[in-house]
Amino acid sequence: MERLFKIRIFTVMFFLAVASIAANAKESKKEGDNYHAKQILIVGLHDNVKSNYFYNGMIAEETGMKADSIDQTYNTIIAENIAASVKNGDCKFIPANATQVTGQVLNEIKVNGENEDCYSDLSAVPTEELQKVLDNADADYLLVLNQHYLKWQDQPLRTLFHIVSYTLFDKDKNEVYRGNNFFTCMNLENPDKLRKSSRKSSSKIASSIIKTLDED
Repeated sequence: MERLFKIRIFTVMFFLAVASIAANAKESKKEGDNYHAKQILIVGLHDNVKSNYFYNGMIAEETGMKADSIDQTYNTIIAENIAASVKNGDCKFIPANATQVTGQVLNEIKVNGENEDCYSDLSAVPTEELQKVLDNADADYLLVLNQHYLKWQDQPLRTLFHIVSYTLFDKDKNEVYRGNNFFTCMNLENPDKLRKSSRKSSSKIASSIIKTLDED
């Protein structure tokens, strides 16, 4: 019995030592001269809130948003939730402010596809302009919120699907990842409720991107 107890103690101590070594190695890597956390600038496109049922006037009336700033409100909420979901680690998400992404970049981003299946195309964006925007933000990647699609269904249950599609690019305009995620509500919600409802979905977007970049 005593011998078995000693073996168990030794096993526990061994695994603790291995875990400590791994943690220290990871920390040493972060503290090294060449370490740089990957930074991702998030930008939402203009007029990217679409729906199979709701038009801007209805959205504004139900949510209290201004009709001419619906896309900005939705984009800001999703971007801030993505950034807030990552407390520490090898990636940092930066929501772009109103002046951070120039028109030469923002206005030249094209969206292909429709409804929930959308992706961005940067082929018309001048590479040097994109790099300038990212360098000014100290960012390595651009995350484009392509579209926020409001899909309403009556059957089998009255449900509103919020489907957010996004595309990640590097400084050379190469597509690194694309995807979408969704959350549901019973009805259109005001900004405060929308922020709460979209947290889990936004966190999943961040996790998918972090996993992709970790594999590089």
